[in-house]
Amino acid sequence: MSGDKRENISYTSSSSSLDPQPFNQDNASNIQVPIEINKNDAKNDDYDDNGGGSLMRTISEYNEMTVTSGEAIKLETEHEKDIEEGIKPKGPPPRYPFFSIENKNLRYSVLKQYAFIMIGLWAFILGVWSIYWGSMFRRDERLINLSILVNLEDDMSAPISQALQLSTYNNRMSISASWKFTSGLSEDEIIKTIHDQDYWAAIYVTKNNISDILIDGFQNGNDVNTTNFVHSFYETGRDPNTMEGIIEPTLYLFQSYFQHNLQSYSYPSIIKNLSTDQFLSLQNTSLLTSYPIIQYTDGTKVDPVTNGPLQVGLIYIIIITFFEVMWMTQLYGTVAKNAITRDYILFRLILSQINYLLISLAFTCLNAAFQINMNATWNGGFGVLWMVSFLTMSAVGGANQNVSLILFAILPPLMGYWLLFFVMINISATFAPIPLCPEFYRFTYAMPIKNAYELMKVILFNTSHRAVGRCFGILVAWIALNNALLPLCMAFFATVTKKKIMAAAKAELEKKGN
Repeated sequence: MSGDKRENISYTSSSSSLDPQPFNQDNASNIQVPIEINKNDAKNDDYDDNGGGSLMRTISEYNEMTVTSGEAIKLETEHEKDIEEGIKPKGPPPRYPFFSIENKNLRYSVLKQYAFIMIGLWAFILGVWSIYWGSMFRRDERLINLSILVNLEDDMSAPISQALQLSTYNNRMSISASWKFTSGLSEDEIIKTIHDQDYWAAIYVTKNNISDILIDGFQNGNDVNTTNFVHSFYETGRDPNTMEGIIEPTLYLFQSYFQHNLQSYSYPSIIKNLSTDQFLSLQNTSLLTSYPIIQYTDGTKVDPVTNGPLQVGLIYIIIITFFEVMWMTQLYGTVAKNAITRDYILFRLILSQINYLLISLAFTCLNAAFQINMNATWNGGFGVLWMVSFLTMSAVGGANQNVSLILFAILPPLMGYWLLFFVMINISATFAPIPLCPEFYRFTYAMPIKNAYELMKVILFNTSHRAVGRCFGILVAWIALNNALLPLCMAFFATVTKKKIMAAAKAELEKKGN
């Protein structure tokens, strides 16, 4: 026969004659008509979906749902099997325009699913994002939780000490911080107090009788160098965001009120006790026009580039460990097929820690590449930062791995929700002082990112070491808990997914049986 498709027809009979037999009811069963189908023709045959064309059909058949569920590969396997057996592949079920009457039930189903998804997104935004917003809610009302030390002279009624006290009584200053007064502390004691993080900053007179020097100048008509009368000390490294955004502006505002009080109250109280000759002698000095200026000292200045590892870098640590779980899925599956269960679990436990160790090394090398000083506290700062980064990644990565196993078994899209939720609860009160947040946020002290943040500040800025042991302990506790829970989460994943697959297989068999 002519044409691309070849048809070979043969006639057979139970008789020995080679002549074709006339067709009738009796010999119909003896006729065999094998059809040879050109494989390439069958594979390229367009079983068109209402004229959509091959490309349009591919777009609709190979979508995210059919690919991830395995439906697409199942259909393709059946397609190839039909070709091998010489059977023309079945076309897809008929499709109709979305707004046609045939798709009435489809539109209802889509609307129902869409409403469920939108409600879920609304609930997530209002419930989870509010954790971050809530940490900043009415923060100005809690500024009084930040304590600032004011060290006065032994005679707290002396002119300079009086001006310092009056400055804190101003309505604006009284709600900007909690002012704690003391006297008799040396400069070294004050610096140690700030370094130990007992107070956020200190304003102090440099001598216990500094006002006497000023009074002597007025009485004797001598110029007095007031430059070093009052100092202020703080450490930006304790919390760069808080210091630059709250404490420093408060300290500089304090100075303006301090000079105003000197001019309006302290200096007039000195002048009214002067004799006429003493007052006239002031014309030859600059005492009436010069006022003590507070000298500010930052004990731990911060290089702007450190904002990378301390802020966004810590967020990226959570995200990269989440991706690590995704990337290792195929590798874990390969081992699971060929190793006994015990070795598979151990392999997964050990390999995940190796992953965190190597990824954290890359994180530390990045900091070194941008010349971040890691030796402010210890000479081997690179190694210390590497280990802190490793512990942090292991803590958050283990949590990501366990929760991903649980959520993937229940509903895979929830994994994205978990990632955002985990980021939110870790950073909400980390980059702002917990005392400025509602009491609800005290849980942040137990979060891995908060403790990593504190440890990195010790490494980079040599801040107080008081909480170092606690921070390391919390990170190690997270790691131990995650590793202990991993086998249980793996068992949960296997059990739930097995039930789902068995139920789906049973439903498929029942469908074919009907």
